[in-house]
Amino acid sequence: MKILNQIGEVEVISEFLKSEINSKRFGKQILDALKNKSKKIITNPDLNNEKDNQFRKNLFGKVRGYGRNKDLFENFPEDVKWFKAIITKQELKKVKYIDYSYWNEISDNTRLPSKSSKNIKENVVIYDVSNDGFLEILAEIKKGKTFPYMIFVAKNKKSQLVILEGHARLTSYYLEPRLIPDKIEIIVGYSDKMVNWNLY
Repeated sequence: MKILNQIGEVEVISEFLKSEINSKRFGKQILDALKNKSKKIITNPDLNNEKDNQFRKNLFGKVRGYGRNKDLFENFPEDVKWFKAIITKQELKKVKYIDYSYWNEISDNTRLPSKSSKNIKENVVIYDVSNDGFLEILAEIKKGKTFPYMIFVAKNKKSQLVILEGHARLTSYYLEPRLIPDKIEIIVGYSDKMVNWNLY
């Protein structure tokens, strides 16, 4: 993996929300939390506007537990250093899902998207959650849709990469691996304390 440049927390939050505002699972929560704000604060953010940055951080905390030691971010380290990077197709094969019941089950406890994609092709359904979402994303990939950055975390540059945001997209890629680009620009965060995160 090639590190490009360090980025700030505000950009990571922005990319995470940009990705999830259109998701079936979390989109409504985000839209409801916007209240009277325009969704453009997420879809077309001004990262130089400190007031907007704080609003997005508060919203992210409300819907996903960021900075509040809750939900997805329970015991998530506070000292993560974030970077833009380029990951190769070969390196992507080793990336694991978060340690979470649904992703564990669908991947036969391997936490590998390549395994879960085989189960999806065989119409294996976990916890009555439809697999249609993966097929819909695959259709968008085939059309050449541009997505927000997938976000990964690890203890350091030599340790296991775990996907923080982009599980469904990564899984959909493996339904047709030929569609995976040779190189993908991503966001990655490192912290020696990442091993304390509940889902690592």
